[in-house]
Amino acid sequence: MPLALLSTMVDVLISMGALIVTVEILLPRLIYRKKIALFFTFFLALVLSGGTLIILSQLRLLGRSLSGYQKDIDHYHEHYFYWFWADLVFGSYFMVFFISAVGAAVQLAIGRMQAQHQLDQMQREKALSELEFLKQQVNPHFLFNALNTVYYKIDRSNGQARETLQRFSNMLRYQLYECNNAFVEVEKELMFLRSYVDLQKERLNDNYNITCRGMDGIKDFLISPFLLVPLIENCFKHVSGHPDRENTIFIDCCIEEGTFQLYTRNSIVEDFEQGSGSGGIGLQNVRRRLGLVYPGRHELITGRKGLFYDALLRIKIESFSALK
Repeated sequence: MPLALLSTMVDVLISMGALIVTVEILLPRLIYRKKIALFFTFFLALVLSGGTLIILSQLRLLGRSLSGYQKDIDHYHEHYFYWFWADLVFGSYFMVFFISAVGAAVQLAIGRMQAQHQLDQMQREKALSELEFLKQQVNPHFLFNALNTVYYKIDRSNGQARETLQRFSNMLRYQLYECNNAFVEVEKELMFLRSYVDLQKERLNDNYNITCRGMDGIKDFLISPFLLVPLIENCFKHVSGHPDRENTIFIDCCIEEGTFQLYTRNSIVEDFEQGSGSGGIGLQNVRRRLGLVYPGRHELITGRKGLFYDALLRIKIESFSALK
Protein backbone atom coordinates (compact mmCIF):
# COMPACT_ATOMS: atom_id res chain seq x y z
CA MET A 1 0.00 0.00 0.00
CA PRO A 2 1.40 3.46 -0.90
CA LEU A 3 2.76 5.38 2.05
CA ALA A 4 0.64 8.47 1.29
CA LEU A 5 -2.58 6.42 1.32
CA LEU A 6 -1.61 4.69 4.54
CA SER A 7 -0.81 8.06 6.15
CA THR A 8 -4.21 9.43 5.11
CA MET A 9 -5.98 6.39 6.49
CA VAL A 10 -4.27 6.88 9.86
CA ASP A 11 -5.42 10.50 10.00
CA VAL A 12 -8.99 9.63 9.03
CA LEU A 13 -9.41 6.65 11.35
CA ILE A 14 -8.09 8.44 14.44
CA SER A 15 -10.07 11.60 13.69
CA MET A 16 -13.27 9.63 13.11
CA GLY A 17 -12.68 7.73 16.34
CA ALA A 18 -12.45 11.03 18.22
CA LEU A 19 -15.61 12.22 16.46
CA ILE A 20 -17.54 9.10 17.50
CA VAL A 21 -16.40 9.41 21.11
CA THR A 22 -17.46 13.07 21.15
CA VAL A 23 -20.89 12.54 19.61
CA GLU A 24 -21.84 9.21 21.14
CA ILE A 25 -20.32 9.53 24.63
CA LEU A 26 -19.32 13.07 25.61
CA LEU A 27 -22.42 14.85 24.30
CA PRO A 28 -25.08 12.53 25.79
CA ARG A 29 -23.33 12.03 29.12
CA LEU A 30 -22.00 15.53 29.72
CA ILE A 31 -23.45 18.27 27.51
CA TYR A 32 -27.05 17.00 27.65
CA ARG A 33 -26.71 16.75 31.44
CA LYS A 34 -25.39 20.33 31.74
CA LYS A 35 -21.87 19.24 32.78
CA ILE A 36 -20.18 21.81 30.57
CA ALA A 37 -16.86 22.16 32.39
CA LEU A 38 -16.41 18.40 32.56
CA PHE A 39 -17.21 18.12 28.84
CA PHE A 40 -14.50 20.60 27.84
CA THR A 41 -12.00 18.85 30.12
CA PHE A 42 -12.62 15.47 28.50
CA PHE A 43 -12.85 17.02 25.03
CA LEU A 44 -9.43 18.66 25.46
CA ALA A 45 -7.97 15.38 26.70
CA LEU A 46 -9.50 13.62 23.69
CA VAL A 47 -8.00 16.13 21.24
CA LEU A 48 -4.58 15.87 22.86
CA SER A 49 -4.72 12.08 22.89
CA GLY A 50 -5.92 11.83 19.29
CA GLY A 51 -3.41 14.35 18.00
CA THR A 52 -0.54 12.70 19.85
CA LEU A 53 -1.54 9.31 18.47
CA ILE A 54 -1.52 10.70 14.93
CA ILE A 55 1.92 12.28 15.46
CA LEU A 56 3.45 9.06 16.78
CA SER A 57 1.81 7.00 14.03
CA GLN A 58 3.03 9.30 11.25
CA LEU A 59 6.58 9.35 12.62
CA ARG A 60 6.54 5.56 12.79
CA LEU A 61 5.37 5.33 9.16
CA LEU A 62 8.32 7.53 8.14
CA GLY A 63 10.78 5.49 10.17
CA ARG A 64 11.39 8.31 12.63
CA SER A 65 10.69 8.94 16.31
CA LEU A 66 10.59 11.78 18.81
CA SER A 67 13.89 10.69 20.25
CA GLY A 68 15.55 11.40 16.89
CA TYR A 69 14.14 14.92 16.61
CA GLN A 70 17.41 16.74 17.27
CA LYS A 71 19.28 14.53 14.85
CA ASP A 72 16.73 15.25 12.09
CA ILE A 73 16.95 19.00 12.84
CA ASP A 74 20.72 18.92 12.47
CA HIS A 75 20.39 17.05 9.17
CA TYR A 76 17.41 18.83 7.51
CA HIS A 77 17.61 22.16 9.35
CA GLU A 78 14.61 24.51 9.11
CA HIS A 79 12.74 22.32 6.58
CA TYR A 80 12.27 19.57 9.14
CA PHE A 81 11.52 22.13 11.86
CA TYR A 82 8.65 23.73 9.92
CA TRP A 83 7.32 20.35 8.75
CA PHE A 84 7.37 18.90 12.26
CA TRP A 85 5.72 21.78 14.10
CA ALA A 86 3.49 23.30 11.42
CA ASP A 87 2.37 20.27 9.41
CA LEU A 88 2.67 17.37 11.80
CA VAL A 89 2.06 18.73 15.31
CA PHE A 90 -0.28 21.64 14.64
CA GLY A 91 -1.99 19.87 11.74
CA SER A 92 -2.67 16.71 13.76
CA TYR A 93 -4.14 18.47 16.78
CA PHE A 94 -6.12 20.89 14.64
CA MET A 95 -7.57 18.11 12.49
CA VAL A 96 -8.79 16.12 15.51
CA PHE A 97 -10.18 19.28 17.11
CA PHE A 98 -11.88 20.56 13.95
CA ILE A 99 -13.54 17.29 12.95
CA SER A 100 -14.74 16.56 16.50
CA ALA A 101 -15.96 20.13 17.09
CA VAL A 102 -17.81 20.32 13.78
CA GLY A 103 -19.39 16.92 14.38
CA ALA A 104 -20.50 17.97 17.87
CA ALA A 105 -21.95 21.23 16.51
CA VAL A 106 -23.89 19.37 13.80
CA GLN A 107 -25.21 16.87 16.35
CA LEU A 108 -26.31 19.66 18.68
CA ALA A 109 -28.04 21.45 15.80
CA ILE A 110 -29.86 18.26 14.82
CA GLY A 111 -30.88 17.67 18.42
CA ARG A 112 -32.21 21.21 18.71
CA MET A 113 -34.20 20.79 15.49
CA GLN A 114 -35.65 17.50 16.73
CA ALA A 115 -36.57 19.05 20.08
CA GLN A 116 -38.28 21.95 18.33
CA HIS A 117 -40.12 19.55 16.04
CA GLN A 118 -41.24 17.54 19.05
CA LEU A 119 -42.41 20.70 20.82
CA ASP A 120 -44.36 21.77 17.74
CA GLN A 121 -45.93 18.33 17.51
CA MET A 122 -46.94 18.44 21.18
CA GLN A 123 -48.54 21.84 20.63
CA ARG A 124 -50.44 20.54 17.62
CA GLU A 125 -51.57 17.49 19.58
CA LYS A 126 -52.73 19.70 22.42
CA ALA A 127 -54.62 21.99 20.05
CA LEU A 128 -56.30 19.02 18.36
CA SER A 129 -57.21 17.51 21.72
CA GLU A 130 -58.73 20.76 22.88
CA LEU A 131 -60.68 21.04 19.63
CA GLU A 132 -62.01 17.51 19.96
CA PHE A 133 -62.90 18.18 23.57
CA LEU A 134 -64.86 21.29 22.59
CA LYS A 135 -66.63 19.39 19.82
CA GLN A 136 -67.76 16.62 22.16
CA GLN A 137 -68.40 18.71 25.26
CA VAL A 138 -71.92 19.12 26.53
CA ASN A 139 -73.01 21.79 28.96
CA PRO A 140 -71.58 20.57 32.31
CA HIS A 141 -74.21 22.29 34.44
CA PHE A 142 -77.02 20.77 32.43
CA LEU A 143 -75.43 17.34 32.66
CA PHE A 144 -74.87 17.52 36.42
CA ASN A 145 -78.40 18.81 36.94
CA ALA A 146 -79.69 15.88 34.92
CA LEU A 147 -77.65 13.44 37.01
CA ASN A 148 -78.93 14.99 40.21
CA THR A 149 -82.48 14.66 38.93
CA VAL A 150 -81.91 10.98 38.15
CA TYR A 151 -80.26 10.51 41.55
CA TYR A 152 -83.28 11.80 43.43
CA LYS A 153 -85.64 9.80 41.20
CA ILE A 154 -84.01 6.60 42.41
CA ASP A 155 -85.77 5.06 45.34
CA ARG A 156 -83.93 5.67 48.62
CA SER A 157 -83.96 1.97 49.35
CA ASN A 158 -81.85 1.33 46.24
CA GLY A 159 -78.60 2.49 47.79
CA GLN A 160 -76.42 0.61 45.33
CA ALA A 161 -77.91 2.41 42.34
CA ARG A 162 -77.52 5.78 44.06
CA GLU A 163 -73.91 5.00 44.96
CA THR A 164 -73.13 3.98 41.38
CA LEU A 165 -74.62 7.17 39.98
CA GLN A 166 -72.74 9.25 42.54
CA ARG A 167 -69.50 7.56 41.58
CA PHE A 168 -70.15 8.26 37.91
CA SER A 169 -70.90 11.90 38.73
CA ASN A 170 -67.58 12.24 40.57
CA MET A 171 -65.74 10.72 37.61
CA LEU A 172 -67.38 13.17 35.26
CA ARG A 173 -66.56 16.10 37.53
CA TYR A 174 -62.89 15.05 37.59
CA GLN A 175 -62.83 14.76 33.81
CA LEU A 176 -64.43 18.13 33.18
CA TYR A 177 -62.90 20.31 35.89
CA GLU A 178 -59.61 18.83 37.07
CA CYS A 179 -57.91 17.65 33.88
CA ASN A 180 -57.34 20.95 32.10
CA ASN A 181 -53.61 20.98 32.92
CA ALA A 182 -50.87 18.94 31.30
CA PHE A 183 -50.31 17.05 34.56
CA VAL A 184 -52.51 16.07 37.49
CA GLU A 185 -51.82 14.60 40.91
CA VAL A 186 -51.36 10.87 40.60
CA GLU A 187 -53.65 10.29 43.60
CA LYS A 188 -56.60 11.83 41.73
CA GLU A 189 -55.83 9.92 38.56
CA LEU A 190 -55.69 6.62 40.42
CA MET A 191 -58.89 7.47 42.29
CA PHE A 192 -60.56 7.95 38.90
CA LEU A 193 -59.23 4.55 37.78
CA ARG A 194 -60.47 2.92 40.98
CA SER A 195 -63.95 4.34 40.37
CA TYR A 196 -63.83 3.14 36.78
CA VAL A 197 -62.93 -0.39 37.90
CA ASP A 198 -65.73 -0.36 40.49
CA LEU A 199 -68.24 0.70 37.84
CA GLN A 200 -67.09 -2.07 35.53
CA LYS A 201 -67.49 -4.61 38.31
CA GLU A 202 -71.17 -3.71 38.56
CA ARG A 203 -71.91 -5.14 35.12
CA LEU A 204 -69.98 -8.40 35.53
CA ASN A 205 -71.17 -11.61 37.17
CA ASP A 206 -69.52 -13.96 39.65
CA ASN A 207 -67.48 -15.67 36.91
CA TYR A 208 -65.10 -12.68 36.93
CA ASN A 209 -62.30 -12.41 39.45
CA ILE A 210 -61.11 -8.78 39.46
CA THR A 211 -58.10 -7.80 41.57
CA CYS A 212 -56.93 -4.20 41.83
CA ARG A 213 -54.13 -3.38 44.22
CA GLY A 214 -51.42 -0.82 44.96
CA MET A 215 -53.37 2.30 43.98
CA ASP A 216 -53.93 3.59 47.52
CA GLY A 217 -50.24 3.83 48.41
CA ILE A 218 -49.01 5.85 45.42
CA LYS A 219 -48.76 9.64 45.74
CA ASP A 220 -46.57 12.77 45.62
CA PHE A 221 -45.91 13.09 41.91
CA LEU A 222 -47.70 14.23 38.77
CA ILE A 223 -48.84 12.31 35.74
CA SER A 224 -50.41 13.11 32.40
CA PRO A 225 -54.21 12.75 32.79
CA PHE A 226 -56.03 9.76 31.28
CA LEU A 227 -52.75 8.20 30.21
CA LEU A 228 -53.46 4.98 32.11
CA VAL A 229 -57.15 4.65 31.27
CA PRO A 230 -56.76 2.80 27.92
CA LEU A 231 -54.70 0.07 29.59
CA ILE A 232 -57.46 -0.53 32.14
CA GLU A 233 -60.17 -0.26 29.48
CA ASN A 234 -58.48 -2.94 27.39
CA CYS A 235 -58.64 -5.37 30.31
CA PHE A 236 -62.42 -5.13 30.44
CA LYS A 237 -62.80 -4.89 26.67
CA HIS A 238 -60.78 -8.00 25.83
CA VAL A 239 -61.32 -10.13 28.93
CA SER A 240 -62.60 -13.62 28.21
CA GLY A 241 -66.26 -14.40 28.74
CA HIS A 242 -66.19 -18.09 29.67
CA PRO A 243 -69.52 -19.11 31.24
CA ASP A 244 -68.12 -22.30 32.77
CA ARG A 245 -64.87 -21.12 34.34
CA GLU A 246 -63.26 -18.12 35.95
CA ASN A 247 -62.33 -15.03 33.96
CA THR A 248 -59.65 -12.87 35.54
CA ILE A 249 -58.49 -9.27 35.51
CA PHE A 250 -55.44 -8.28 37.54
CA ILE A 251 -54.28 -4.66 38.00
CA ASP A 252 -51.24 -3.69 40.05
CA CYS A 253 -49.52 -0.35 40.67
CA CYS A 254 -46.22 0.24 42.44
CA ILE A 255 -43.10 2.39 42.55
CA GLU A 256 -39.73 0.69 42.18
CA GLU A 257 -36.42 2.57 42.18
CA GLY A 258 -37.94 5.90 41.20
CA THR A 259 -40.12 4.36 38.48
CA PHE A 260 -43.91 4.23 38.46
CA GLN A 261 -45.14 0.87 37.23
CA LEU A 262 -48.59 -0.25 36.12
CA TYR A 263 -49.11 -3.92 35.32
CA THR A 264 -52.34 -5.36 33.92
CA ARG A 265 -53.30 -8.91 33.00
CA ASN A 266 -56.57 -10.29 31.72
CA SER A 267 -57.65 -13.70 30.58
CA ILE A 268 -58.46 -14.06 26.88
CA VAL A 269 -60.17 -16.55 24.62
CA GLU A 270 -58.17 -19.15 22.71
CA ASP A 271 -58.64 -17.49 19.31
CA PHE A 272 -57.75 -14.02 20.56
CA GLU A 273 -55.89 -12.07 17.87
CA GLN A 274 -52.70 -10.32 18.91
CA GLY A 275 -53.42 -7.29 16.76
CA SER A 276 -56.73 -6.57 18.41
CA GLY A 277 -55.00 -6.07 21.74
CA SER A 278 -51.74 -4.41 20.74
CA GLY A 279 -52.68 -2.40 17.70
CA GLY A 280 -55.92 -0.75 18.79
CA ILE A 281 -56.43 2.99 18.64
CA GLY A 282 -56.29 3.25 22.43
CA LEU A 283 -52.84 1.71 22.77
CA GLN A 284 -51.57 3.56 19.72
CA ASN A 285 -52.60 6.84 21.34
CA VAL A 286 -50.94 5.81 24.61
CA ARG A 287 -47.66 5.12 22.80
CA ARG A 288 -47.86 8.45 20.98
CA ARG A 289 -48.53 10.35 24.19
CA LEU A 290 -45.72 8.57 26.00
CA GLY A 291 -43.32 9.49 23.20
CA LEU A 292 -44.38 13.13 23.37
CA VAL A 293 -44.64 13.63 27.14
CA TYR A 294 -41.98 11.20 28.42
CA PRO A 295 -39.44 10.76 25.60
CA GLY A 296 -36.73 8.31 26.64
CA ARG A 297 -38.27 8.00 30.11
CA HIS A 298 -40.84 5.29 29.62
CA GLU A 299 -41.34 1.68 28.59
CA LEU A 300 -44.57 0.02 27.45
CA ILE A 301 -44.57 -3.73 26.86
CA THR A 302 -47.72 -5.52 25.70
CA GLY A 303 -48.27 -9.04 24.49
CA ARG A 304 -49.99 -12.36 24.85
CA LYS A 305 -48.76 -15.00 27.29
CA GLY A 306 -50.70 -18.19 26.84
CA LEU A 307 -54.34 -17.51 27.69
CA PHE A 308 -53.54 -14.11 29.20
CA TYR A 309 -52.78 -10.69 27.79
CA ASP A 310 -50.24 -8.59 29.71
CA ALA A 311 -49.40 -4.91 29.65
CA LEU A 312 -46.54 -3.34 31.59
CA LEU A 313 -45.98 0.42 31.71
CA ARG A 314 -42.97 2.03 33.39
CA ILE A 315 -42.42 5.79 33.75
CA LYS A 316 -39.44 7.39 35.49
CA ILE A 317 -41.15 9.72 37.93
CA GLU A 318 -37.98 11.53 39.03
CA SER A 319 -37.87 13.20 35.60
CA PHE A 320 -41.14 15.09 36.04
CA SER A 321 -41.86 15.20 39.78
CA ALA A 322 -40.37 18.69 39.85
CA LEU A 323 -43.37 19.94 37.88
CA LYS A 324 -45.48 19.66 40.97
